[in-house]
Amino acid sequence: MKRRILLISYHFPPSAEVGGLRIANFARRLPRFGWEPHVLTVKDRYLESTDPDRARWVEQAGISKAGLTPTLSQAYLACKKLSGYVRKAQSAQRGEALQVSPGADDVEQRGESPRARARRYVLSFLMLPDAYRNWIALAVVEALRIIRREQIQCILTSCPPYSVHLVGLLVKRMAGVKHWIADFRDPWMTMGGKVLYPTCAASLAIDRWMERQVVRNADLVVANTEPLCEGFRRAYDALPANRFTCIENGFDSEYFSQLPRVRKDDLFAITYTGTLYFGRSPEPVFEALRRLVQEGSLDPGRVRVRLVGHCGSLGGRPMSEVIRRYRLDGIAEALEPVPYHRAIAMVRQSHLALLLAPDQPYQVPAKVYDYMGAGTRVLAIANEGATAGLIRSTGIGAVFAPADISGIKDYIHLAYREYQAARQWTSPPSVGQFELDEISRRLAQEIDRLYAAAPAPRGGVTVPSRE
Repeated sequence: MKRRILLISYHFPPSAEVGGLRIANFARRLPRFGWEPHVLTVKDRYLESTDPDRARWVEQAGISKAGLTPTLSQAYLACKKLSGYVRKAQSAQRGEALQVSPGADDVEQRGESPRARARRYVLSFLMLPDAYRNWIALAVVEALRIIRREQIQCILTSCPPYSVHLVGLLVKRMAGVKHWIADFRDPWMTMGGKVLYPTCAASLAIDRWMERQVVRNADLVVANTEPLCEGFRRAYDALPANRFTCIENGFDSEYFSQLPRVRKDDLFAITYTGTLYFGRSPEPVFEALRRLVQEGSLDPGRVRVRLVGHCGSLGGRPMSEVIRRYRLDGIAEALEPVPYHRAIAMVRQSHLALLLAPDQPYQVPAKVYDYMGAGTRVLAIANEGATAGLIRSTGIGAVFAPADISGIKDYIHLAYREYQAARQWTSPPSVGQFELDEISRRLAQEIDRLYAAAPAPRGGVTVPSRE
């Protein structure tokens, strides 16, 4: 009997969202470890942005797609013109991180008018658990079909969006699959709250209840960072500790090894790829560069800063205006999104890969692993937490708090002097544990452990054959 697993994720190639890469990577590598993956995701026509280059990675996987149902919240938002809430919520899901705030439960907003409060209360219930809730019903129906047709023994759901875990919860109860793995790429409620969603005390209580149902009913809870995993263990200390495990994101060493060799840019290049959200700002780097130019430590004609992706504005201001404010015209520029392979090429050609991850103690941006594979030194602007710990432990770069302008300035100057001396920085060899084969092997081992620990039914065995 073949060992089959159903991977359920709203984000999946050809979606350009970074959230789809983790499940795409598992789909590509699990067959090497005895598991045949089938994938359930959303139909292409509902994707906000696509990258066809990514779809070629997973052509061998069996992929099914479900549509969306109309929702009351969509009609309400259309009538009231409150799409700003949806944009913020969807931006949170696309960015793979919810901002964690100690005051997330303090949902009463100072100076809020009675009308605005009523509107927030209505939206807080219409958007439970998130802005993608209208995928749940059709995804459950399609998942049940796949499970019956393919005789699936195990399902894995990956969030955000959180509604994907509700699909898993319903499917486990309705289909009776032996094992369900809930994969968290970001926190839900345990480590903070939904500060970018309209909420009220009652909606937050329902969110907490839903998270508890997911965690208590899943056979295994996977987090992609150790701090997030430990947070779950502390919050659910009545459950066995081995119910929770950490399997990080990773990079495909085979993909990077097949890329052609590239020369570093003739100009000293600092490149950021992605989206600016959750307080992510290049301004600490801009200020450091401004000071370096002002004191004559850096030739402005020999430096380029490229912000590649959705970086055209910052806090409502055009990025061009922000650049002018720091007197970096001709040095810094915001570029439109490019295909994945082109973004990787730009990072490989750069002397520093810029990482912006402030106020995310439990998350590591997925692009860190791309930077690992590219072998470019990382300049990370982050507070203490999972990202800072990863950068330091691997030696792939340096981490500075956003307020440490002096430290940022000195590090850029160090890299610039090495560029002037034509010295090539060598990527450290201590990243093997994050190679795609390794993280996929660890997931396969966890699935095997579930089957080995399950009681054997009468007249049969629980562990599927590897044949």
